[in-house]
Amino acid sequence: MNQSIQKAIVLLRQTATYPNGVSVSVLARDTGIPRATALRLIQTMESEGLLIRVPERDRVLLGPELVRLARQVDMATILGELAGVHLSALADTVTETVTLSVLAQDGDLDVVQQISGPQHLVPRSWLGRRFPPHASSSGKLLLASSDSAQLDQLLPRPLPPLTPHTITNRRALNRELNRIRAQRYASTVDELEEGLSGISVGIYTTDDALLGTVNISGLSQRFDQAARDRAVEHARATAHRIQAALRIERN
Repeated sequence: MNQSIQKAIVLLRQTATYPNGVSVSVLARDTGIPRATALRLIQTMESEGLLIRVPERDRVLLGPELVRLARQVDMATILGELAGVHLSALADTVTETVTLSVLAQDGDLDVVQQISGPQHLVPRSWLGRRFPPHASSSGKLLLASSDSAQLDQLLPRPLPPLTPHTITNRRALNRELNRIRAQRYASTVDELEEGLSGISVGIYTTDDALLGTVNISGLSQRFDQAARDRAVEHARATAHRIQAALRIERN
């Protein structure tokens, strides 16, 4: 570990807690870094555009280079790379099909990884496609994480009945979303396809924004209520491992 880099990162993170800027002295006090050291690190980051310093007002703000770097982040690639080994272990444990969906720029979910279970009869491939939001566990988890404007954007009107069990009534769907928010996982039974059931848990940021979902699905006859309950706990453990790999810490 390089202590100078660690101190610089601490200063960056502390600066982010002051949207209107902060003085060098306050940053030094908050972080426990000597003022002279803090100033030297701030000047170095200023030269790289990571911070902006306004000496006449004794103010330090986050710099535009951070915005440029953030735009280069591809969460689909990052999640896919970090999640692979964890998803494989999950599929081995639950012996059902596992998928990883990642939040896309338009606010919907893209399926980026799928690991089929060992059985002969398994769900079809959804790679490169999107689950219908009102009829899939991943989609319902996304809806439960959305505000009213996002819901209007994501949900078709009217809600198409994909099977006799698909929720097509908005009030009934809202009740389902409230239940999902309370239990923090979503499930479907014969709603997307007859004979297919699934559960999904979320991968979240520290401020509870949804990054992606881990889904487990299988034939309803095999993937019954008891199996789904067990799968939820395994999926949650996998999501926590992925968050830890992303350096996301949650209570």
